[in-house]
Amino acid sequence: MNLKININFLEKYIAHFVIDIEYKRITKKLKGYDLMADVDDQRFHHFCS
Repeated sequence: MNLKININFLEKYIAHFVIDIEYKRITKKLKGYDLMADVDDQRFHHFCS
């Protein structure tokens, strides 16, 4: 019983750690990505064609 509780705790800890790493990677990529410029570019192509 104690081993099962420890495994559940470890599983949740590892999942949280992985999610945290992925969140940091995604936010780092989004900081370098200019979303508004992309939207403006798509609007330009839509209305000019």
